[in-house]
Amino acid sequence: MVQGLTQQETIGASASRRTPRLRWLGPYLLLLPAFVFIAVFVFWPVIYSVYLSLQDWRLGFGSSRFVGVRNYVRLFSAPDFLNALRVTVGYTLVTSCGSIVLGLALALAIQHVRRLGSAWQALFFLPVASTMAAMAVVFRFMFDTHIGVINAVLTRIGLDRVDWLNGDLTAFAAVVVVGIWSSAGYAMVLFLAGLTTIPENLHEAAALDGASSWQQLRFITLPLLTPTTIFVVVILTLRSLESFDNVKVLTDGGPLGATQVLSHLLYIEGFRYFNTGYASALATVFFVILLVVAIVQMRAERWVHYE
Repeated sequence: MVQGLTQQETIGASASRRTPRLRWLGPYLLLLPAFVFIAVFVFWPVIYSVYLSLQDWRLGFGSSRFVGVRNYVRLFSAPDFLNALRVTVGYTLVTSCGSIVLGLALALAIQHVRRLGSAWQALFFLPVASTMAAMAVVFRFMFDTHIGVINAVLTRIGLDRVDWLNGDLTAFAAVVVVGIWSSAGYAMVLFLAGLTTIPENLHEAAALDGASSWQQLRFITLPLLTPTTIFVVVILTLRSLESFDNVKVLTDGGPLGATQVLSHLLYIEGFRYFNTGYASALATVFFVILLVVAIVQMRAERWVHYE
């Protein structure tokens, strides 16, 4: 009997000694499904896209040929890519800056609304919750030369109709307007969250010292809002760089490439012409551009002011 108990105690002591050694596996086993999902659906497509960019292969063909960096050489010498890069930079700057300014203005205005503040937030956030393709279809009818509501208003006040989607500058402006409309509400919600972190007593003390509303905005609100601003700039810049639906629906990259952004050019080469190797090289360059932009913007943290 004593010997049996001694053996059980010995087995229990050995198990208790082994348990701490294996306990460190628990968190990793819980995280393993997430790691597998990210590896399969994020990292592997990126690696495989880089591999395809070194091949001469068309979608649907059974064989491919290794060509090295020839696709990249062709890419950087192609007028279509250089034009798309120029249009993408211009579109991103105008759309992201417009969305940030409009979103900040809406957030400041709603912050001072005493009644129905939540209703205004929901109203201006609706474009963010809407599908971009569906919203672009609506705007396409609005910009129509003959039946569009915008030209109807212009003719009602005595101005000429504008062929919005067939002119270089007007088509670019139409795409930008839709981009700002879809992103300003997102910036507004983030700025509202940032404004709630600013202590109200700072504004009260400044008001007692005779500071005007503009001085409070310039020297208190904007500096303390810089952490949120950096985040909004990064998110909206990447969002603008990846814009595709509004360009596809409104102009399909036209007229004559005036609205041809990189994401749309990638779609054209990969799924219309089936140049899979060339499109993969474009996707790789696009990924590097997004990564560099995000890193550069995150390095701007030295201008951030904390309370």
